[in-house]
Amino acid sequence: MKTNFRMTMWLVRSALSLLPHNNLWIIGLIELKRFARLRWWSRAPFLPLPAPEYWEFRMESIYGNSKAMPSSRDLIEFLQWCMEIR
Repeated sequence: MKTNFRMTMWLVRSALSLLPHNNLWIIGLIELKRFARLRWWSRAPFLPLPAPEYWEFRMESIYGNSKAMPSSRDLIEFLQWCMEIR
């Protein structure tokens, strides 16, 4: 449950950091849908978050620490990259 809280707080901070970048909103929603676990609406915290195990695996592979959280800058750069490859 602790991981879900951390991911929820990260999601809120990330959404706020994207407010001035309206060109990234749509791609952000697309990527959020891709990362969200199946049937996310059927279990708490009722947000489109990835499964905690998947999130920890991704953080371990990217940052070398399963408890790491991406910075707002990392998120913005990732979304810009996603736009470029489409």
